[in-house]
Amino acid sequence: MVTIHEKNSIAFNTLGLGALLPSLCTVTEELNGLYELEMEHPYDEQGKWKHIEKERIIFASTPRGRQPFRIYHVNPKLDGGRFYIKVYAKHIFYDLLDNLCLSVNVTGTPQVALSAIKGSLAYAVPFVLSTDMTGTGTVKATRVNPITSLLNMDEDKDSFVKAFGGEILRDGFAVTMKTSIGEDRGVAIRYGKNLVGLEISEDVSEVATRILPIGKDGLQGSYVDSQYINNYVYPKIRILEDSQIETTPELQQAALNLLAEGVDLPKVNIKADFHMLSKTEEYKEYAVLEEVQLGDVVTVSNVKMGFHKKAKVISYEWDCLLERYNRVELGDFVADLTTSVTAGEKSLSTAVSAKSTASTAATDAQTALDRILRKVTINNEGLYICVDTNSLDTATKVFHFGSYGLRHSSTGVNGTYKTIIDGDGNLV
Repeated sequence: MVTIHEKNSIAFNTLGLGALLPSLCTVTEELNGLYELEMEHPYDEQGKWKHIEKERIIFASTPRGRQPFRIYHVNPKLDGGRFYIKVYAKHIFYDLLDNLCLSVNVTGTPQVALSAIKGSLAYAVPFVLSTDMTGTGTVKATRVNPITSLLNMDEDKDSFVKAFGGEILRDGFAVTMKTSIGEDRGVAIRYGKNLVGLEISEDVSEVATRILPIGKDGLQGSYVDSQYINNYVYPKIRILEDSQIETTPELQQAALNLLAEGVDLPKVNIKADFHMLSKTEEYKEYAVLEEVQLGDVVTVSNVKMGFHKKAKVISYEWDCLLERYNRVELGDFVADLTTSVTAGEKSLSTAVSAKSTASTAATDAQTALDRILRKVTINNEGLYICVDTNSLDTATKVFHFGSYGLRHSSTGVNGTYKTIIDGDGNLV
């Protein structure tokens, strides 16, 4: 059930203004990132659509139970003869964007930091900020919104996650920072080929299969090889530098620890589209992903390369009406933020030299270009641009520019197109 509530509601144990009758309602959440709802609602005869107003709150299903989402955009639409209202809403957590941390400068435990952040707000809010994390760190923030003070990762600014690491769990007005919001439920998947509905990418650009450790005053250890060194044409040599290590045995152990952390494995990203996967014989092998939640750890095995690694659920799209996933995305662990802040001079670099600024810029530009090109297809019929995926075969929303002019389809490349600009350049 999807219900709608008044703007100032803080409890959702009633129907509020009433139940809605959406034709589509999905929630998308990313680990330490966006948390949004999209809904399409018809102009129903009962007049339920009249309750839909900006800033009112939609209470809808998510993988962790029903959650409140505040409406920030309402867009009446006519598409293919169908009149409906497109609604966009953010989790109630984003109410904090409108507030301000006037001044925070605190050193202490994670809970002390959260209390200081809430205590510095320009006006009181019903949110409860809590954590079960331990340790000591420093958080400084001046005239920034509370979400920035919690989750900001800019190099020139401090935040809770930069001081302590952690992942955010948003449950109504309760905001909890945890070392990990998920768990390892024993879910494992194996893959050896690409499947319809399973988009797999492996990035080996940062893989290291041979480590040369260097310690204090240039102390040099011996090479330490990965068990996967023969998976590649040449050893991928990287230097581990830690100025705090003073003995050779400690250097060798540091290199072994680095390999144990998975530096010798590719970065893996897997997107599972359950609608598409359901059409394949192998679907049963991946149906276990329907049991996971955001932040959960999944064991991923590459049959061809013979490796196994742990990956996290980093995002999902949830169907609020059918109460099931449309898709989940697995990716590498979020970096250990605590380590990155406190590790001092420890670094992992290439054996040749650090990349120059110009080389890095060129690589970043090429990466951006690659991302664009994956969404673009040019053939005899014209130019196609995918909106919601990186493949013309799987995209639902597609723009086509050709002899008919500029057209848009919401039902895939072979679906029904709506003309935006005709072949003579006239706006339709």
